[in-house]
Amino acid sequence: MLNAFHSPQSVALLGATSEIGQAILKALPHDSLNTCYLVAREPQRAAKTLKEVLPDRTKLVEIDFQAEATQTHKAVVDQLFADGDLDVAIIAVGVLGNNPDVDESANALDVMTVNYLACANLMLLIAEKMKLQGHGQIEIISSFAQTRPRVDNFIYGSSKAGLDFMARGLNDKLEGTGVSISILRPGFVRTRMTKGMSEAPFAVNSDAVAKVAVNLLKGDERIGYSPAVLKYVAYVFTLMPTKIFKRISNR
Repeated sequence: MLNAFHSPQSVALLGATSEIGQAILKALPHDSLNTCYLVAREPQRAAKTLKEVLPDRTKLVEIDFQAEATQTHKAVVDQLFADGDLDVAIIAVGVLGNNPDVDESANALDVMTVNYLACANLMLLIAEKMKLQGHGQIEIISSFAQTRPRVDNFIYGSSKAGLDFMARGLNDKLEGTGVSISILRPGFVRTRMTKGMSEAPFAVNSDAVAKVAVNLLKGDERIGYSPAVLKYVAYVFTLMPTKIFKRISNR
C-alpha cells in the first residue's frame, strides 16, 4: 500500500532497460520501497544500474521478458503478485522502429506488437490483479505522436494512439475499484533510442519526463504531457485544418 506520502512499498518496472522508465523509478519516493520488480529482456543490465540509486534494503527481482511472446505475459504478471500486493506498475515497454514505407510490414508489425498489443495486454492483466487486491496504480508511456498522424512516424504514432485509447477506457472502467491508470505523453525525449535523430521542438531529458510521471501518480490528473506546453500544442494540432497541418509538419 502507498503510505501517507504516496511512497510505494512495491513497484514493477516493465521494460526495465528503458531510460524513461528508469528515470521514473529513480524519481519515485524510496522511503518505503521494499521490492522492485525489473521486467526486461536483459533485467540484469537494469539491476546493475538501479541498485546504485535505490536503497540497500530494496529487493530487486529480475524477471526475463520478451514483449512479443504474449503467451508468456500471464506468467510474468503472476510473478509480480506472487509475494503479495503490487502498488505501482510502470509499463515502459516500447520500440521506436524505423521510418517505415508502406512495404516495410515486418518493421511495422514489430512496432505495433510491442507498443500496442504487448503493453495493452500487460495493462489488462495487471489491472485484473490489482482489482483483486483493491488498490494499485498503473502508468503507461504514450506519446505526443499519438495526437495526429504524420508521414514520418505514423506507425509509431498509431501504436501509441491505440494504447492511449485503451488506457483511457480501462481507467474509466476501473473507477471505484481502487485502481487507476496514468497516461504519460512526452514529446521528443533525449535518450539512446533517439540518439542521432534531429530534435523536435520542446525536446526534454528523461529526468523532466520523470517529474511529470511522479506528479501524475501523486495527484488526481490522469494524463500528463512533458513538457506541459505540449498539451496546448496538441489541442491546436487537433483543430488545425489538414492542409495547414501537412505544411507545418513537412509532409
